[in-house]
Amino acid sequence: MKILVADDHALIRAGLRAELATLDGGAEFVEAWDEGTLRAMFERHPDLELAIVDLTMPGMQRDATIASLREQYPAIPIIVLSGGDPHVEAKAVLQAGASGFISKTGMSQVMLHAIRLVLAGGQYLPPELILEPEDRALPVPGSMAADHAAASVTAAELAHAAGRLSERQRQVFALLAEGLSNKAIARRLDITEGTVKTHVATIFDVFNVHNRVAAVAAARALSSKPGRPQES
Repeated sequence: MKILVADDHALIRAGLRAELATLDGGAEFVEAWDEGTLRAMFERHPDLELAIVDLTMPGMQRDATIASLREQYPAIPIIVLSGGDPHVEAKAVLQAGASGFISKTGMSQVMLHAIRLVLAGGQYLPPELILEPEDRALPVPGSMAADHAAASVTAAELAHAAGRLSERQRQVFALLAEGLSNKAIARRLDITEGTVKTHVATIFDVFNVHNRVAAVAAARALSSKPGRPQES
């Protein structure tokens, strides 16, 4: 896996590399420290699989830079780091096409979770946005918010969405509800982890959710409602 780490502080870049190495011991890293080197690294390394980008590096035009990079390199997911207000900055960069927003104040606690989610085809939203009214489709399974969201979706609506899934996607969806990781699902179904990621991304799209937490909530809600489709 080739990952771009972009931050204007060398110590932060070193810390990110160390943490990301726990995700993939064979990961290859390239670095940037301002907008110029950021764009140069995207151009020189079109095979990047992930870019982690500090929003406030010298020369950055914040969400405008993210939007420009997404337009030029749509296949490379971008996770934005920032010490700013998530209510303002996260919404702007997510609308610009970023696959996730991580606040620097809680970076170490959520970094690997956010990256796994993004690599599976999802979008990582900070908790501050998940709890806002317009984002209540992203509840934590088992929470009061999840119970409320599940109750607001009819069995017919869930069944209609589930009916758009293939047999294999329904199997993946059921295992998501059990809380299995992509690797565990791949082992259970005897398919590759890359195939699982593709199915998970399709599930996100079909159920109009942006992260794994919301997909699990939908899967558990579906399994709790009568008349649900049976797994093939």
